[in-house]
Amino acid sequence: MGTGPLIAVNVMLLYIILGPVLLFAIYVLFDSLDPTGRMKKAPVSEKDPALWTSDDIDANGFEGMGLDGRRNQI
Repeated sequence: MGTGPLIAVNVMLLYIILGPVLLFAIYVLFDSLDPTGRMKKAPVSEKDPALWTSDDIDANGFEGMGLDGRRNQI
């Protein structure tokens, strides 16, 4: 194998090995620049809305959201 292909293989190996490390370092850099010190995440709701009962919906003030002023009937 000539010198050219050996250099090409070595460069490809460097990219394959050091590429993820460099991307992780950039991620850590941007994460450290966050002024709050942690990423902003959406607050976790107490109960999944898909599991709400009609009483939960009424308690949360969502009654009357239908076009006719009542809850949509399915």
